[in-house]
Parts: sequence; C-alpha cells; structure tokens
Amino acid sequence: MTQRKRSIVVTSVRDIPEDGEYDVVVLGAGAAGLAAALFAGLRGARVLIVESSEHIGGTSALTAGTLWLPGAHPADGRPAEEDRRLAGRYLERALGDDSLTHLRERFLGEAAEAVALLERRTLVSFVRRDHHPDYLGSVEGAAVSGRALEAVDFDGRLLGPDLRFVRPPLRNFTILGGLAPGRDEVRRYSVIAARPVSREALVNAVTALPRVVRHLVDLLVYRRTSRLTLGNALIGRLLASLRRLGTARVVVNAEPVELARGPGGAHTVKITDGRATRTVRAARALISATGGFSRGVRRTEVLGDLPLEWSAVAGSAKATAHSLLESAGAVFGRQGTDAFWAPVSLTPGRHGGKPDPYPHFALDRGKPGFVIVDRLGRRYLNEASPYHVVGERMLAHGERDGLPSYLIADHRAVMRYGIGAVRPGGWGTRRRLRDGYLTRARDLDDLGDRLGMPPGRLRETVRRFNTFAGQGKDPDFGRGDDPYQRGLGDARHRPNPSLGSLTRPPFYAVRIFPGDIGSASGFVTDENARALDAGGRPIDGLYVLGSDMRSIMGGGYPGPGITLGPAIVFAYLAVEDALTRSG
Repeated sequence: MTQRKRSIVVTSVRDIPEDGEYDVVVLGAGAAGLAAALFAGLRGARVLIVESSEHIGGTSALTAGTLWLPGAHPADGRPAEEDRRLAGRYLERALGDDSLTHLRERFLGEAAEAVALLERRTLVSFVRRDHHPDYLGSVEGAAVSGRALEAVDFDGRLLGPDLRFVRPPLRNFTILGGLAPGRDEVRRYSVIAARPVSREALVNAVTALPRVVRHLVDLLVYRRTSRLTLGNALIGRLLASLRRLGTARVVVNAEPVELARGPGGAHTVKITDGRATRTVRAARALISATGGFSRGVRRTEVLGDLPLEWSAVAGSAKATAHSLLESAGAVFGRQGTDAFWAPVSLTPGRHGGKPDPYPHFALDRGKPGFVIVDRLGRRYLNEASPYHVVGERMLAHGERDGLPSYLIADHRAVMRYGIGAVRPGGWGTRRRLRDGYLTRARDLDDLGDRLGMPPGRLRETVRRFNTFAGQGKDPDFGRGDDPYQRGLGDARHRPNPSLGSLTRPPFYAVRIFPGDIGSASGFVTDENARALDAGGRPIDGLYVLGSDMRSIMGGGYPGPGITLGPAIVFAYLAVEDALTRSG
C-alpha cells in the first residue's frame, strides 16, 4: 500500500498498543499540536497525537489561517532584523512592558527560523500579503505589510484518506455547499453576486468556472471540497507533511483521563474513547495543545454566564487536559478579558438545531453604509476597529446598557457587500427575513420601532453619522483614520474608504453579540513553552502550546495572526528544548 493511500489517523483507541512508548505525546490536533508533531518528526522522534473530536484542525481550521511572524517574510522595504526590532518596539508601545516581555522577545527572535525550517523541509508554504496591516496603525513600529503570512492553498487530494478528517470551514463562510473562497477569490465572487449582468462579473465567472466545477465533482467523490484554503490550507499542509514523514499517528475521538509523572520528565497518560482505554508513555515530552478553555468546564469560571452559543471556537476546545495539567503542578494564569473577541451574529441552526455564529471579521461592518448601534439606537464605538477591540467594547457596553447591539445598513450597502450571512447582491435575504436573522424596514423610524428603540433615536444617530460620512471624517470615534481601518473599507469609495452614508431604503438590521474566538488566559510557561509550577519552576517534560498557553500578548490583539504565529514558533521551541534536554 502506498503512503498516499495509507492513513495515519485511527478512529479507535483499541488500535493504539497498550503501554506503547512514544518520544512525544501531543494532546490536541490543531495547528499548534500538528506543528509540534511535525517539528518532532523532523528530528526523528516518534509521536502520538490524541484528538478529542472526530476532526483534525481545531479552531485553526475555521480561521483565515493568518500567522503574525515579523522578520520571516519582511516587506515595507526593511531587512528582517530591522523589522523584528520595529515589531518589538510596536509590541512594547501597544502592550507595555510586563512579565511577558521576555516571551515576546523570544518569539520575535525565533519566528524566522521556525518558518524557514517548515518551508525548507516540509510541504508548509506561506504567502505574504502586500496590504495586511497591523491592527494599531497609529502606534510606533506598526507595519502595513510583511508580518502577516497565510498558508498557500493546498490540494487536499494529496491527503488521501485523511482528507475526510480535516475540520470543514465555517458553513456561513462557504458557498455552493462547502466551497470556501480564498482571500483573492472573495472579491471575485462578490462581484458575480452583486452585479451578475456586468462585464466584470462575466470575466470573473469565466475565471471561477474551473474552481466551481472541481468543487462540484469533489462533492460527489469526497463529499467535501478538496481545494483547501485559509485555515484549512494550513492544517492540510501540516497534516500532509506528517504523512510524508511517517513518524506520527493521530487517534481521534480520544481524551486523556489520567496523567502520571515519571522520572526524567517522562509522563504516562491514560486515554479513552469511551469504549476502550490505553496507557501510553511520553518518554521525552508531553505537549498540551487542546485549544483552550472556551468550550470546556472552565468556561463558566472564566467567562461567567456568557452564552456558549456566542462562541465561534471549535467544539473540540473542551479543556479536557486542564485538570490533568493542574494535577501535575501547572498554573492557569488569567489576563485581560480572558478571551479574544469578535462581534458575532447568530444564524438559526439547521432543522431547529443550535445557532451557528457568524463572526463579523472584515466583510461588512467596516464598509461604507454600515453603522453599529446599541439597543437604544446610540452609536458607541468605531465599527472599523479590530474585531477584538469591537468585541471588548461591546462586552463592556453590554454589561452597562444591555445587549444585543445591531449592525445597521442601507439597501445599497447590502447589495454591494452583503450583511452577515446575507451575501452580496442580497442573496439569502428572503430566507433570513423568514427565520428572523434579518430585520428590514421602509425607513429608519420604522426600523427603530421594530427593534424596540426610542422613537426617532435611530434616525437621529444615522443623520449625524451621514454628516461625518460626507466629510470623510468621524470626530466621534475616528473611524477610517488608520491603514487597517481604511483597508477594511472599500478603496473605490471617497473621500474615506470606510465612511459611507446610509440613505437608500429599505434599511436592514442584524443582531450582534460579543463572541469569544479564542483563549487569552491559559497556563503559565517559560520561554520554551515549559509549564511552570506555583513557584515559577519549570515542570520537566511538560509543555503547553496554542490556546492552552497563556497568550504572550497579555490579552491584547495587536495584529492579524497573533494566536497562530506564536503557536507555531513555540511549538518549534518546545520540541527543540525537549529533544535537546533528553539527548
């Protein structure tokens, strides 16, 4: 049987030998866990990956797959060392000088080497975006391009039978039953949807036709698309690289239930899938990368009564290993608002199931013709701020004045850009009106009445906003004042790409909530991702990565990919440290 046909994934714990010994055992098969397994495999180590869900990829597979990696592929006319220095200055100005500064310095110093190793010896490959700004453009050291990298699209057919295990992208970000457009394709499909009879739409349709035909064939053959983009591309490349090395196995639907610490940093882990149990030994390192606390028992302790349905984190982030880590002496550290945030709307689930969150990252709220108001019809934030900032401010405002907030748009904006789960061109409007996701009214007073706002309040708020839009300047909240915010808008719109008036009826509204998109709080580690005990001492052989690890950004969100970038770099550092220490 060829390597292409052979699967490295097993679906039953029974297929794992009892008392099997591995150099490295990794808990969690998201980007951090897969990267750690891959770096270990490059050193010749034998690896077992234990994944609690039926899918590989975690929340990473649901994201844009962006990694913030200063100095790895520098742009803005700077050499790599200069970019790292300026990035350090940027983080210092944006986040302050705190107890995590040494971790950020370690990250900046090793990012380029980690990326170079992946690109030199594996199937992982990145592309740099010419315009992908840091989120705090007014802060000294911010860059417009070069620090945010994305995985190159990947042919999932190279995964053979393991393609079916890759976690599908968010349904609300796909078309035609699962096709996830890459960043370069989004505008192409938007033009086709918004202006289907235009010459530009015809040109784009011809260009897109082979992609669509392949996707439809994939649905018949694989029951999913095989061309992987964004976060799926990153996961696909990591998994394909592991398959090629042949040094790792992945067991899905399995959870750790016991952890025992042995001599020399070795750990014994008992895992189960509910039907069978096996005990395995991690001879050199046990690495926890289970995706954070967002979907686990710790959620209420950390986030209080914030509804779980608002979370855009993958269901596999159950924190199943957290109690085991604490029993081994690891310390969970809290910081910031504990999580990373984005405004989310909730589309009704299929057949009466749970609602699906739609994170409003970039496709609507910062475009001309949109405004966010609270339940009383008042504007209270900069709609084009980074999604984490918007989510934090929604959270704070909601604690004081209640939720939900509303994303408001006029007809022209909805036709050009869509609104949430409604596509450009208004595709899906009738369905979303029927299921209550979308509210539509003939004028702003009518819309305000339908949303239960004080009479005339929404109309007055929009009138004031329209005045600012005409002037191209927002004195209330500074919308459109930096490169990130202008990039979130529409470059064709003048005088400010982000500011456009709401004047053309009918008017639309979508309810939005502050939804968590990842964990900021997590286990305390040293600069090699070793878990620390209550006395600040490293625990031999125990490492924590990704969202299980306390964010090195201190709860801040200074740029795109500040979760995945450190996840990859500290995976590299953890493996290097573990295998070097153990000889």
